[in-house]
Amino acid sequence: MSDYTLDGQEFDTVVLGTGLVESIVACEIANSAAADSDEGRKVLHIDRNPYYGGSFACFSLSAFIEWATTFRDCRQTPFVEIVVAGGGGGVSGSEPISFIINQTTTREECDTKKSIAAALQPFCSGSDASSFDMKTCEAALSLLLENDRKYAIELAPKLALCRGDMIDLLIDLRIGEYVQFKGVEHSYIVHNGKIEKVPESKEDVFASKTLSLIEKRKLMRLMTVIADDDECQKLMDEAAQSSEQDFGQFMQSKFKFDGKLLDAVVYSVARADAVHRLGAAEGCERVRKYVRAMGRYGRMAYLCAMYGGGSELAQAFCRLCAVSGGTYILGEHVEISQKDGDAGFTVKTSEHGTVKAKSIVMDPVYDPEAVFEKDNAVSRAFCILDRAILGDDTTAILCHVDGQSATSLLYLTQATLAVPSGQSILYAWSPGPLTSDKRVQLQRALYDVSADATSLFTAYFEVCDAKCASKGYFGTGAPDSLVDFDSTVQRAQHIVKCIHQG
Repeated sequence: MSDYTLDGQEFDTVVLGTGLVESIVACEIANSAAADSDEGRKVLHIDRNPYYGGSFACFSLSAFIEWATTFRDCRQTPFVEIVVAGGGGGVSGSEPISFIINQTTTREECDTKKSIAAALQPFCSGSDASSFDMKTCEAALSLLLENDRKYAIELAPKLALCRGDMIDLLIDLRIGEYVQFKGVEHSYIVHNGKIEKVPESKEDVFASKTLSLIEKRKLMRLMTVIADDDECQKLMDEAAQSSEQDFGQFMQSKFKFDGKLLDAVVYSVARADAVHRLGAAEGCERVRKYVRAMGRYGRMAYLCAMYGGGSELAQAFCRLCAVSGGTYILGEHVEISQKDGDAGFTVKTSEHGTVKAKSIVMDPVYDPEAVFEKDNAVSRAFCILDRAILGDDTTAILCHVDGQSATSLLYLTQATLAVPSGQSILYAWSPGPLTSDKRVQLQRALYDVSADATSLFTAYFEVCDAKCASKGYFGTGAPDSLVDFDSTVQRAQHIVKCIHQG
């Protein structure tokens, strides 16, 4: 046991996991206790991993591989597929090397190209497996690892609406200075391999060379309605009465949208997907939030956190929690005894003794009996590119529409310190398990945007949502497929409200 012990102490809340939802909950409880001068309310925040962020974590390249081979919860993410360009993209004609990481190993440091190649070797897939050569793999990793610490790879990238719940919460808690943001300057929609800019203002509509005069008039009508409070409320009321129509059908009947214009509004602005039905009222609310978000910090609707969004935000909330009296332990495993009447929970830590807790908030991966919902998974992919395909000092949100499927994409560069200068990283995600068809969907979306570049490193994986088996715990769940942080904040605040209500 560690020299520093918590043995016998009692806490108001023990939070397991430092994902974004857990970190907001811990921060809000500790901060409200400090504000009320209630010294009896204490928070203990524990993570079994040696890093912050949980399912929102952000890694260097070597740390991402270490997560895939060592720290990943196989129930939540059954496998990770990694494809490394032959010679790290520096050797013309070299074949890429593929790995299917379908289990985890005992922890080994992944801090050199030799140790990383050794960690990956057992998972070499396909025809590469029988002819795997350690030196070839090291050569393939060499170029990437020269800039290892300059990569900020996110497990679940998200953006903050300029007038969204996340920005409002940071302002309310006075921790906005803890996180740096950059505006997302561009929005694109991808049709049939062609990238087209989505108009985001009246000026963009008038300047567009891809919209016809009739389409411009239709779009201007929608923007005018949304900008007027009374007209917008009438639209929202009408949408609420159109429960039998989805959002796309409502836009068709109300504004006569069709074709690419309809896709731009439905998928790029309202961020609908092809899996979940987006009702007319919810779709109109998303458009309203999107349009109202513009103008607060510039023309853009979204902000992107520097150095990796969810992880940086989680650490900001953890910092305020600690300042407000919260206790933090990383790299600590726990065992929980079920609540017995009014006695609360017993939490046994691996190194710091046994404590009591009135309530438990946890990422469901901490529950050995958690129920993982594969049908409620999000399939994710990213590729590191050898060039900045959409600009070297910019960020962009994209939507790839292909028949009945829609894929969200996020393009980042050195502008957010996500990659070394001259390179870029492209994320793609879509709701649903990572089936062979879903993988093809993600691969096509990545390729249609990055066809003119070389992918140095590509990864595919799914993250399943989960529920705690015990009703006595407040489970937080995995990141959803929505682009912005609003649902994450709302989930955390719902848990805080339930705890305060007892």
